[in-house]
Amino acid sequence: MNTNRKFCSVSVHEHIYFLTKQTLGLSSCNDVLPIYVGDDRTDEDAFKGNRGYGILVTPAPKESSAYYSLRDP
Repeated sequence: MNTNRKFCSVSVHEHIYFLTKQTLGLSSCNDVLPIYVGDDRTDEDAFKGNRGYGILVTPAPKESSAYYSLRDP
């Protein structure tokens, strides 16, 4: 078992930003619309910080920062 794991305190929103801007090289693109789909409380950070659209997948309606919600079948 590997016990040398490194943990970071970077938010999901920061990961999305890094992925779209740095890794994919989209820092100068204004026509990119990120869409984030999540299904629990840990996704709220991405819904709040995402400049695109957040979609919450949930079995019942609930408060969320997501722009849309989809019913989980």
